[in-house]
Amino acid sequence: MRVLCDIFPARLRVIPSTTPIDYDTLDVVQPADGSRLVTVVRVIVSDDTVLVGGESSDGPMLIFRERYDPATLTVDRSGLTPSRLVTESGKVLVFDKDQNCGCGSRLRSWNPYRTLSSSKDPTE
Repeated sequence: MRVLCDIFPARLRVIPSTTPIDYDTLDVVQPADGSRLVTVVRVIVSDDTVLVGGESSDGPMLIFRERYDPATLTVDRSGLTPSRLVTESGKVLVFDKDQNCGCGSRLRSWNPYRTLSSSKDPTE
């Protein structure tokens, strides 16, 4: 799995598939019918999956995971325009870097991959 972008802290707007939108002009702060805005999340986009982590009382947790159509991915590394993608179920995700620092959040050190790297044989 290759990580294409990993943004923390991020703002994310999730727009349902039933909402008519102009995909090219979407913005995170632009409300849409039935959409939800969440802040201070971590958005990780791999080759074919998007993961969104959020803070809970028990620590960081995965709050959204879905495959997406790679042809719809638009990532602006300069931060001037929001990144966008469309999931397989038709939801549109628009996200960008939040200007808040995310201080005190455990999401910065969160490992959503659940793998450990070790060069030592565990049977020794």
